Amino acid sequence: MRSPEPAIRRVLQGAAPAILMIALGGCSQPASITEKVEAQAASDPDLIRLDRKAMRIADIRLGEAEIRSVEEDLEVSGRVTVNQNATARVGSFTEGIVVGCCESVGSDVQKGQVLARLHSHEIHDAESSYWEARAELERRRTELRFAEKFYQRASRLHELKAGSLQQVQEAEAEFRSAEMFLEVAKAGMERAENHLRYLGLPPERLPGAADEHAVEGRGAHEEAHLIEVRSPVTGTVIQRMVSPGAVVTPSDSLYVISDLRSLWVIAQVPEQHLSSLRKGLDVEVSVRAYPGKIFPARISYISDALEPETRTVEVRCELRNPGRQLKAEMLATLTIRAGGSREAVVAPLAALQNVEGRDVLFVSEGEHSFRARRIRVGRRSKSGIEIVSGLQAGEKLAVTGAFHLKSELLKAQMIEE
Repeated sequence: MRSPEPAIRRVLQGAAPAILMIALGGCSQPASITEKVEAQAASDPDLIRLDRKAMRIADIRLGEAEIRSVEEDLEVSGRVTVNQNATARVGSFTEGIVVGCCESVGSDVQKGQVLARLHSHEIHDAESSYWEARAELERRRTELRFAEKFYQRASRLHELKAGSLQQVQEAEAEFRSAEMFLEVAKAGMERAENHLRYLGLPPERLPGAADEHAVEGRGAHEEAHLIEVRSPVTGTVIQRMVSPGAVVTPSDSLYVISDLRSLWVIAQVPEQHLSSLRKGLDVEVSVRAYPGKIFPARISYISDALEPETRTVEVRCELRNPGRQLKAEMLATLTIRAGGSREAVVAPLAALQNVEGRDVLFVSEGEHSFRARRIRVGRRSKSGIEIVSGLQAGEKLAVTGAFHLKSELLKAQMIEE
């Protein structure tokens, strides 16, 4: 009797391809489902789904966008500049050669601080005029003393019948003339002193002056004849246009100094909004360097003429800059409180998130599902934020726990990459 094993072996060998196909088919089915799920997630990357446990851990609570009355604001672009009322151009009083520059750009200086020293021939001429006026004053004082004594002597002789009335009158005339010349000499002396002070050299600093602060020695003599250019204000050096050895004239600017704790913001406002503007109106200034930070300002000037090409009016605002965070020539956005009101969609401020530089809200789409929706925002306040576009009134959105949803969104984006 034949053994059945060869027949069984032949049956199994014939059935092997079919069994293999069935096995392969069974393995490929889960793979196709996974690919389908991944494709579906990739096609909707802004949708985030959480289970009950994740919702509880994140403490996600919903809020609702609603219609509210918000103040009517005017938003325009502008630029930051130095405050010209707190800015000074420093020059020389006379022609001279710069022998020393003490301060560079960015240096903080105090009012009266020496910025540069000049050597000038004018100060020698002024000193010479001072000594001439001083000598003339002494001469006129001597003449007055002599004329006064002569007049007194002639008066006594006339009283004693030893002199004539004519002699008394002539002596009195000489005395009055000496008084007049003395007054003229005093005026000349005062003019010479003022000229020296104007050049920055008080008379008491002159070599040989009869004063306890008189300068002695050749080195001190030369130092006294240098004109000192001093800062007229307290501030920061923002420009320096001079260097040692340069020849300067009274028409040249040597330094520009500004108090950067106070700045201007200048904007061009369209003509149709002119009726909403007035001096003293509050303005909020923001710059790209400090997103979300508001710098309060106030309108200080409104131009009396329009720009003919752009049909805009120049508006200038003053703002304080105590920390000197703002820099001149920064581009700024000005929000002007025009005083009116309007209806707008408002969402809770805590719901707003910033994702890769864009404002995003997580809007509820069914149970445990949220969609990251890009929006455009308007005016912000403590109570809420105006939604210009991207959200309708009555829509539910995540308020508490919105940051957790942002983290999940960024994590999903990293996985996809």
